Amino acid sequence: MATEITLTDGTTVIDLPFGLQWNDEFAWSPVEHSTDYSLIGNLVVQEGTRQDGRPITLYGGPDGAWITRATLQALYAMASVPYQTLTLALWDRTFNVMFRRPALEADEIIRKANPSAEHDYAITINLMEITP
Repeated sequence: MATEITLTDGTTVIDLPFGLQWNDEFAWSPVEHSTDYSLIGNLVVQEGTRQDGRPITLYGGPDGAWITRATLQALYAMASVPYQTLTLALWDRTFNVMFRRPALEADEIIRKANPSAEHDYAITINLMEITP
């Protein structure tokens, strides 16, 4: 199994720590349904397949899979472009994604008034799978 995680917009490639966890991998279902009752009381079920929108939340947390401030700034710049389609290479799989909002959640590992480019952050990256 490949351990590489990258995010690219076609020009810039951001290498992410391999220890990030995909927290909601199985929390989404490709099948959606709604139920209602007809005028005579029969249950009416409508079911279909979702085309897009699967969340991909990559979580590092304070215990590991940290990123540097320089990487956080690159992610922030990428997330600041509206409607941008990205390619996520996640271990041995590839996804077309865009950022969900809020796109990033970052916390300093050690608080510092003026952090350097190498200062570490715990990160959560909020993406969703799309059809390009």
